[in-house]
Amino acid sequence: MLIDWFTVGAQVVNFLILLVLLKLFLFDRIKQAMDQRENNIKERFDKAEEQEAKAKESRESFEKKTQSLQDEWDARLKQADKEAKERRESLIKAAREEVDGLKNKWQTALEQEKTSFFDRFKKQAARLIFDTVEKTLSHLADTRAQDQAVKKFLFRFEDLDKEDLPREIETQPRVSTGFDLSESQQKSIQKALSQKLPDLKNIAFDVKPELVFGIAFAAGGKKMTWHAHDYVSALEKQINQAIESKDHEPQKQ
Repeated sequence: MLIDWFTVGAQVVNFLILLVLLKLFLFDRIKQAMDQRENNIKERFDKAEEQEAKAKESRESFEKKTQSLQDEWDARLKQADKEAKERRESLIKAAREEVDGLKNKWQTALEQEKTSFFDRFKKQAARLIFDTVEKTLSHLADTRAQDQAVKKFLFRFEDLDKEDLPREIETQPRVSTGFDLSESQQKSIQKALSQKLPDLKNIAFDVKPELVFGIAFAAGGKKMTWHAHDYVSALEKQINQAIESKDHEPQKQ
């Protein structure tokens, strides 16, 4: 079989022309379209990545702001809770101090009232005792007791200083008693007074019931009195002073 080289050469040329035409009109356009499509896809991916980055940045910014707001809210809530606790403690403390103050005032007033009551009670009891003693003395003023009263009066008279004695006796001396003196008792008084006052003349004797169990001497503007009430009054004074000094002592807590 003979080969037609002309035909073969023509086919080869036609094939080469076909390749050139395909490349010019088909392959280049396809490649261009593919490149364009690839660029479009790449641009989309770039935009998507850019948008994703922006979204991520926005999300991070939002999360930071949210966390900042949460931290600020927590701080304010903590501060408000602290202030509320401090305020509550302050009110409780003030209320407790007010209650303690009222309690102390009440206790002080109660102690003062109790002290005043017992003070009045003790003084009234003492006064009742003293009145009872005086009444008892008046009821027991028999001769023996009267003799003792006269002796006490004369002992006290003998102890008087000169400046306490009358210098000039222009009026009649007088001895007053709360009870009736016997004749011997009058003579004893007359004798004792005359020894102390040589110029003393007759003495007038009289009875004054208000003296109860006492004796009074008056002459030349001078007066000397002895009374069993003096002892009672002295005792009463001592007891009252003891009560008052006790009341003024600091209270032991």
